[in-house]
Amino acid sequence: MNEPSNAGREGAPPRFRVELVSPDERIRRTTQVHADTMEEALAKARGSDGWPDAGPGSDPDRFRVVEAAEESAEGEARRDRNARRRYLNTIVESGLTTLGRSVPERPDAEFADILCDFFVRAVVLPGHSPFAPGAPGDAEGARTTGRHDESAVLAELLIGHLAAHGLTVARVAGDEDAKTHGPTA
Repeated sequence: MNEPSNAGREGAPPRFRVELVSPDERIRRTTQVHADTMEEALAKARGSDGWPDAGPGSDPDRFRVVEAAEESAEGEARRDRNARRRYLNTIVESGLTTLGRSVPERPDAEFADILCDFFVRAVVLPGHSPFAPGAPGDAEGARTTGRHDESAVLAELLIGHLAAHGLTVARVAGDEDAKTHGPTA
């Protein structure tokens, strides 16, 4: 249920976003309500008219609150970060299961370091360390120094995927960048 925005009206109660999930986590409901307090917002979310009359999602008391926040620009940014974190956690857990490990290994190969740098910049912490071309040792072109489990798992999965398809990574003479080539004899 979405209530009309009270933006621009003086004295209007703030808008809260309440996210509820069913016990089996198959049904997820997001409701926006205007309320004076968080407790009132939770009560309004459970008492809204949008609940079905029958079926698995008809009892609002069985749903648990997974997130409740006052709507604001900061709240939107936090939700985006949390959504990305949940997505990355899913990738890492699935990747570790696929690799048959409980923690990622820390390969010493330079190629793995380059992949970790890429995944940190592009997936794990996008926007924190821009992709800047530069000479080796140049401050802007330097690799990110921190290792992240997420990037290590993604790097291991990519290396394993390339190997499963018979692809190897080799440095080409006279070329400063690592390149991927087809199967080698």
